[in-house]
Amino acid sequence: MKKKQTFILKLGIIITSVYLIVFLYIEFFPTYYNNVNNTRWHISTKILNKKIDISDTSISLLVLGESRVNAGLDLTKIPNSWSFASGGTTPVEMYFVLEKYLETYQKPDTIFLSISARFLSEILAFWDYGVRNNFINYNNFIKIEKNRKNYKVLGFFPLGKFFLYKMNFINFYQADFFTNRVCFAKSKNKKMLAWVLNNNGQRLHEGLKNSCSELNYETKYENFNTPELFDFYFNEIFETCKNKNIYIFFDFMPMNKSSEKKLNTTFIQEYKKYIQSYQKKYLEFSISDTLIFYDDSFFGDPSHLNIKGQAKYTKYFLKLKKDIYELEKRHNKTY
Repeated sequence: MKKKQTFILKLGIIITSVYLIVFLYIEFFPTYYNNVNNTRWHISTKILNKKIDISDTSISLLVLGESRVNAGLDLTKIPNSWSFASGGTTPVEMYFVLEKYLETYQKPDTIFLSISARFLSEILAFWDYGVRNNFINYNNFIKIEKNRKNYKVLGFFPLGKFFLYKMNFINFYQADFFTNRVCFAKSKNKKMLAWVLNNNGQRLHEGLKNSCSELNYETKYENFNTPELFDFYFNEIFETCKNKNIYIFFDFMPMNKSSEKKLNTTFIQEYKKYIQSYQKKYLEFSISDTLIFYDDSFFGDPSHLNIKGQAKYTKYFLKLKKDIYELEKRHNKTY
């Protein structure tokens, strides 16, 4: 009996020691094991906490959204801009980006927001990117929790899951561990950091093809449905801009022509109806419900524009921004 107790005690000490080593490694050495999407969030979190300080950068245009914005918009062609657009982002994460940015840095004149129908419908980045990289902290989570009716989209007992992430439960990290063989990601993550800081916050997109006819994710939808949580924070972004006197414009990132033919008519009607409800509510802002389609040759994969597509969309964006500026000027408004 005594030998059994000694064995159990030793086993407990070994397991605790291993867990402690893994916890400390995950907590303090993310550059060594993170994949690129997590590195993107890790960098953004450090900027918003001023551990990387960009306050000496003149930023009048703040870009919020997801990876389609990152791939499709060349920020180096847009003076005084900075992007926090990040892969898989819903309105929840982008609201907290805006909140943290306004707490830390001088407010921008203008915000460009683009979140696809997919991420107005489904959650992806919240746990694996937002919570995991300490972007969504406990206070943010409690703020979300107060809206209990908006809470279902985060799954069963999300507070428990939140604490498992904070305790660095290995199951949430093992994909990056295996991909990068535990500690071999440092050089590519240093490259990512340099790229982000030298390209106005934009994430590096590699491996995009010269053309792509594969179908966009939204072609799977028969309907468009927005969880209450997403709608609540989508509205909070616009409300914050209204209260802070920041001009915001919303636009749809392009899809390829192959996807245009396969989109469900009901889905398109419901999506447009949803965006139009915001047009009516926020008449002072520019909110487009127009779906944009480019030839397949401008796409590098089913969702992201390639270099040619980026140049085309950036040219369109600059004209759009100029038109909005002229419109606002005629109404004696500034942004």
